[in-house]
Amino acid sequence: MPSCVTPRKTRYLQEPDKYVPAYPEYHTPADYQIMKSDELNIRVITLDPESSKIFNASSSTTNTLSSAYKGLDTYTVYEDGTIDFPYLGAIEVSGKTTREIKKDIESKLRDYVKDCSVEVRLVNSYFNLLTENGASRHELTKEKMTIFEALAVGGDLSTYADRKHVKVLRQMPSGETEIKEFDIRSQDILGSEYYYIQPNDIIYVKAFKGQFFRVNSFLTAIGITSTTISFGLLVWSIVNLCKGLAGGQ
Repeated sequence: MPSCVTPRKTRYLQEPDKYVPAYPEYHTPADYQIMKSDELNIRVITLDPESSKIFNASSSTTNTLSSAYKGLDTYTVYEDGTIDFPYLGAIEVSGKTTREIKKDIESKLRDYVKDCSVEVRLVNSYFNLLTENGASRHELTKEKMTIFEALAVGGDLSTYADRKHVKVLRQMPSGETEIKEFDIRSQDILGSEYYYIQPNDIIYVKAFKGQFFRVNSFLTAIGITSTTISFGLLVWSIVNLCKGLAGGQ
């Protein structure tokens, strides 16, 4: 009976009750903070062709770059949390958002370019799925991607996935890994800190316990139970018949 997969185990956005926990606080997701080894695409937009040529000269490209930004101006964040930008030298970027980095570079460029605008994008914007269906890596196609969108990209969870104990492993700017566990079945997740994923997140969903027979419904469970009982009665009848024949001889 524990193997039976009921709608309670698989249905999303359920009303919270004693079985599906509620998340009382509404959480506003924070922007991603850049960490060491991240790859940044930085583009300086100006009407001065000479300045554009100087500051948009391709720096470094690696095999980990998104195909959308390959060959563009990319900068790797060093272990000390800085990038090496033309003429400006080392710029501290670790722990900052792309918006904050944009403002910093625009401010520093005023000594070199009269009018300019800077675009900053995170290149290594991926998340990883570890589920019963296997492991996969996917690109974040939008700045704020929800946990449901991430699972949809990976083909959704299997019937036997333990939606009650979904884990997200998240790298923090301090270098530590934070593990968050939550029940994705509750509709209150819409307002929780688990609703939006971040770049480099690992979403781990194990198969739930007690799935040896992989029973998909209550009727299937009854069918398996009745078949087992019938088989047991048949064996019992054969044994008794053999005993009777042996006794008759």
